[in-house]
Amino acid sequence: MSLTPDQFLLLKGMLEALFVPNLPPLLDRTKPLEHQKAKNISRALPAFALHKLCGIDHVAAAQAVVDDYDDNGLDAIYYHQASKKLYLVQAKLKETGHFQQDEAMAFVKGVRDLLRQEYGLFNANTRARQDEIEYALDECESIVLVVAYSLEKVSEHADTVLKQLISDRDEVDERIVDSYEDYGPDRILCDLLAEHAVKPVDEILTLYAAMKVETPRLTYCGQAKVKDLVSLYTKHGNALLEQNIRYYLGSDTSDVNRSILNTLRDRPADFFYLNNGITALAREIHPKSNRDRGKRFKAMSLSVINGAQTLASATQFVKSNPQADIENARVMLTLIKVRSGDTFGKDVTKARNHQNPVALANFAALDPTQERLRRELAFNGIEYHYRPESKKQGLSPTVVTIEEAAVALALFSPNPDFAIIVKREPSRLLDVDGSEYKRLFGDDLSGRQVAIATRLYRKSLQFIQGNENSSTGIEKLFYRHGKNAVVWLLFQEYRQWLNNQDIPSDAEAGAMISAPLDVWRQRAWDKANVDMVAAEKGPLAFFRTLTHAKPFLLTLRDAA
Repeated sequence: MSLTPDQFLLLKGMLEALFVPNLPPLLDRTKPLEHQKAKNISRALPAFALHKLCGIDHVAAAQAVVDDYDDNGLDAIYYHQASKKLYLVQAKLKETGHFQQDEAMAFVKGVRDLLRQEYGLFNANTRARQDEIEYALDECESIVLVVAYSLEKVSEHADTVLKQLISDRDEVDERIVDSYEDYGPDRILCDLLAEHAVKPVDEILTLYAAMKVETPRLTYCGQAKVKDLVSLYTKHGNALLEQNIRYYLGSDTSDVNRSILNTLRDRPADFFYLNNGITALAREIHPKSNRDRGKRFKAMSLSVINGAQTLASATQFVKSNPQADIENARVMLTLIKVRSGDTFGKDVTKARNHQNPVALANFAALDPTQERLRRELAFNGIEYHYRPESKKQGLSPTVVTIEEAAVALALFSPNPDFAIIVKREPSRLLDVDGSEYKRLFGDDLSGRQVAIATRLYRKSLQFIQGNENSSTGIEKLFYRHGKNAVVWLLFQEYRQWLNNQDIPSDAEAGAMISAPLDVWRQRAWDKANVDMVAAEKGPLAFFRTLTHAKPFLLTLRDAA
């Protein structure tokens, strides 16, 4: 695989922000500033690789870099004291191409020269660390060769050169490990997006009257104290619901949640009988010592997939009623072991939530594309909310919801049916099993495109709202019910906006759309005024009906 242009830009931005400030200064700073900037970003890639491979912080990783002019094929040198491993790194930050034979040969020469301690063949960055390197060479038990690259792959000839060095390790240094660390674009992308991943929850759970099921999935069922679960949720918040399809919806929007609060207040001992229970997944489950007649388990990567409302409502109750005694309140908890990457966890989540009143759109939370978009948008300082929750957001430029993203992307689609679906049945856009959702949220969609589409859509609606407020009669209703048709026509003329490299600010979005939107608004109103009369339809019926709205849209678009 190779990184997409958007992913490559995210990588460069992250390298510049987190690693470049901590790199050793360039040895030659006489070159133009833009050249120095590009060089430093390139120098940061081996630091990123070490940060992820060794679990060290950004500063320590950046300080391991020796990449500069005349580096003799070595870009970073790092001794990991805990594992007694010496890491020797070469890295290539390019958008296209392969890691080539000549680059591998330069790396191999540098490794051989360093292991012979020929420090005179290296630049000042390496020579300044001679004492440290000599200590590492004396103490290390293994030597790890790392090839970090954003290119498509290591070429066959380069691979041969690297493997030849390894096969000669008895001659060079027998501590060289038997394969080089191939840190390519697939691993880079995974680790890049992990920068904004939710930290996994590893916690101890206590179950009472626990029962074990070993096949086909290791599962433990038992009673959990509500107060213990409240403590967990208070500590970890929504990280504990990472694989759930929803966050807390609030007690004011759900009869079920109000009932939970009432039961905890009035009948805590009966809570076990009046609640459907909680289901949780864990990557690993390790039994621990028993305590207070309860069986304890260490659950790794714990996530509640059903029962989020129970958990959050109970937490709200305890927070609002700190003196309340819920010691006797218990709930049935089912804990299932599901390894990372196993789709069974999604199947369980979907099946158990289907038994509750859940909208189909909620299941978009199980689509990994949505989590990828959230992480990509986080690099641009934008929060992406793709799970339902009680917290209402205004039109903040730093927040995007999946609902408005779906509508904005639909109006950028060349298919006019989408403009009608947005008006008639917008929920179809978020049905993960439907063709509309799959066309909107494909693997090639980037967070940048979501941000651009949403920002332009919001600004368009603001302008059209102004037209509606200043109009009366049928024209006012035209703006109210035909606004998505107008925006679709605008976006069809300027679909290239989605390919812009920069996300426009609110002011920039307004400047982009103001004049052309006014042109399309007038064109659409002039034609709709005629077509609605001919169809004997008002604006609401006209723009909801495929037989009227689709020809209207196609005629205007094709005439432009």
